[in-house]
Amino acid sequence: MNDLMVQVDQQIQHKGGLGVRFPVEIEARFEQDNHQARSHKLALMGSVAIGIYVLFLFNDWYLRPDYMREAIVIRVGVMTPITLVGLYVLKRGVSPIMREMLMTGLICLAMILTALLLQLSASAHSFLDLFALGLIVLVGNVLFQLRFLYALCSSIFHFSVMLYLVTTHPTPSDSAGLMAFMVFFSITLFSIISNLRSEKAERLAYLLLLREQLRVEEFTEKSEEFRRLASIDPLTEVYNRRHFDSLVNSLLGKQADSRLQYAVAMIDVDHFKAYNDHYGHVKGDQCLKRIATAISESVHPDVDIVARFGGEEFVVLLPFCTSQQALARAEEICRHVRDLALSHAGNSRHDIATVSIGVSATGTGQNCSFETILKQADEALYRAKASGRDRCELFDQQNQPALGPAFAG
Repeated sequence: MNDLMVQVDQQIQHKGGLGVRFPVEIEARFEQDNHQARSHKLALMGSVAIGIYVLFLFNDWYLRPDYMREAIVIRVGVMTPITLVGLYVLKRGVSPIMREMLMTGLICLAMILTALLLQLSASAHSFLDLFALGLIVLVGNVLFQLRFLYALCSSIFHFSVMLYLVTTHPTPSDSAGLMAFMVFFSITLFSIISNLRSEKAERLAYLLLLREQLRVEEFTEKSEEFRRLASIDPLTEVYNRRHFDSLVNSLLGKQADSRLQYAVAMIDVDHFKAYNDHYGHVKGDQCLKRIATAISESVHPDVDIVARFGGEEFVVLLPFCTSQQALARAEEICRHVRDLALSHAGNSRHDIATVSIGVSATGTGQNCSFETILKQADEALYRAKASGRDRCELFDQQNQPALGPAFAG
């Protein structure tokens, strides 16, 4: 995105010399953002243009009544169906290049058929149509606002056709032909300049809008990143205590009304102080990171919430989980940590890093606060430590030993 922003800024800074094409990436985005609206606009303007083209039958009836049949064939039998098919194809969807080529082709075809009708007529007044040919140029360059390169090519084509007609079609005087040519030349020149200015203005407006969109996107991405960093424990890369509390309030705020069933697992690394004393805090940090990863891989990442509770303690919220399901999940965490086989000389019983886990869960229809469930899980954790560590204990309402911080570590 930074590279795109730099390109956009460079284009805006050189707006005085802004061309009719952007660098590839911006051009692709420009067409993607504008293609549908432009296709719809061209289809609408094309319908208006073909309607006016057919209405010129009144002009044909007045200037060349003897060639009225040919006029009907050309305007209604040829140009109209071809235009309608082209507009149908346009509305069905074509590439930006095909869109411009299609509309340019229709404009050039209208010029060819009008020139043919003019050449077929032997009426003394038919030369007056030379003054109306500039309308076709206006349709392409102003009404359709063909992309500048296409407008320029079609204008050159129209100019060539007009030059041919002026030199071959009889006029009452040379001055009449010259006058028609100068009017056509002026219309072509003014309309192509107007087309260029319009496209430059459109592209500059798009650049200004795109720059603001990119700034908003960049700000949103940074805000999301800041929020993520604020919610993640930088060492273990699981949620921190503050964000865990926020998630609990969000998820369980209405628990008292709905009485949702959930469980909490409190996890403590066994003899972690001895681990730090023996291996140093750097190794201790690495140990916590690997254990946090093992915990995260042992639960359901889309449902369960893992957080570092403080020091070497972790907590897992298990929504929609019964006590037995939570106990099975806790035992899986114990096995996963044990399988890491992290050497722990301070753990005389196992010689590897292990965890103790306390589990508590709400019962069906039970209306317990989260603080109560958390306290019960903490008590079950102390029981697991008192029972020898490297084990899981489910809170037992009937058997609650008075255990305390003496079992921490």
